[in-house]
Amino acid sequence: MSTNIYDPTGLSQLFHLNSEPWIRQDPQPTNPFHQRTKFYPDAERVALPETSPSPVDQLAVARMSQRAFADKPMPLNTFAGLLRTAYGVTGPANALGNTILRRPVPSAGALYPLEVYALVRNVSGIAAGIYHYDAIGDDLAALGGEGWDQAAAHVFLSWESVAKAPVILCLGAEFARTQAKYGPRGYRYVLFEAGHVVQNLCLAAEEQDLSSLCMGGYYDIPLNRMIGLDGTDEAIVYTIAIGEAA
Repeated sequence: MSTNIYDPTGLSQLFHLNSEPWIRQDPQPTNPFHQRTKFYPDAERVALPETSPSPVDQLAVARMSQRAFADKPMPLNTFAGLLRTAYGVTGPANALGNTILRRPVPSAGALYPLEVYALVRNVSGIAAGIYHYDAIGDDLAALGGEGWDQAAAHVFLSWESVAKAPVILCLGAEFARTQAKYGPRGYRYVLFEAGHVVQNLCLAAEEQDLSSLCMGGYYDIPLNRMIGLDGTDEAIVYTIAIGEAA
């Protein structure tokens, strides 16, 4: 890894690796909980009109973080629908003078730097293990990983909350896809895109009467190793558990 400030990827790699929740740190801060918002008391106020809730509004309002999942299988067709809504190919399009394969989320330069990995514990019709979602082929590649949940107990800081979830989706980022064009700022764009994907998943899960828990609390190095990523050129940047609420 380079730490040269003129290297377009060095600083982002340094930040990414040094934001690991190292064992010497307290992984669960115990500071008092306060919600804060900004308020301009001297500004002129503009009242907003009443609006009717749209289907998206209703899904967004219903979405809540779930910390107790039922030990029930997820149907394979439900799982497939979640993957396609997250990052599947939606069709060809013309963008930036090129013909591209579109996805369900915005992507800087239409470069789509993310890969979806599934830690499957209980999905009907497929064996437990680790899978990669091939968006182009619209299928799953089995990467092995039988018994991954035993290792995961030491990877996820919220493992007790998600131990019975049928699947945990992990978003891997190949940073160079975006940073080759956008340099250091491309790292931000990769994280933006991961947020778009996970929000799609939250709403799609709610539509299927499923619950979700978005998780940034995990130990990067063992999770990347468990999936088979080097943690530098490609690394997990976001994870989400999905299943029925207990």
